[in-house]
Amino acid sequence: MNNSGIIAWSLAAAAAAFVVLCVFLIGLLKSAQRSLASARAAIGEVKDTIEGLQGEVNKLAETINDVTTDVKGKLQATNPLFDAIQDVGVMLKEVTGTARETSLHLSHAVRRQAAAIESGTTPVNWIRWVVLGTRVVEGLRKGWKEKRTPEHHLDEFGQSRH
Repeated sequence: MNNSGIIAWSLAAAAAAFVVLCVFLIGLLKSAQRSLASARAAIGEVKDTIEGLQGEVNKLAETINDVTTDVKGKLQATNPLFDAIQDVGVMLKEVTGTARETSLHLSHAVRRQAAAIESGTTPVNWIRWVVLGTRVVEGLRKGWKEKRTPEHHLDEFGQSRH
């Protein structure tokens, strides 16, 4: 073989190698194209899913706002109940205070009477006891009636509450 034969065979081998390389590159590019198409489809699905989720998130946010507004309204509706409970507590405190004072005065009067009887300085006077008991009962009734009327409710500062 001469030089021109070697060059011809070398050119043929290079051309064949180039053709094989082109065939493999074409296969690789087709595979890459399919991968890109599949990635585009996946991105489209992700985009659609995100848009759908955005709508759901917006609906959820609106529902949460509605529930929050409803709860606030219901809490405000219970304020009169708590005010009434507070009024009852104030009334019970006042009635208890009145009863405590009355029982203190009564026990003090009984002790004075008992001491007077023991010392023998005063004879037993049952009419005075009946009058005293009647005054105590009437005082309790009057105090109870005053505590039950709304215009006589006093707050913790002694102010009249309505």
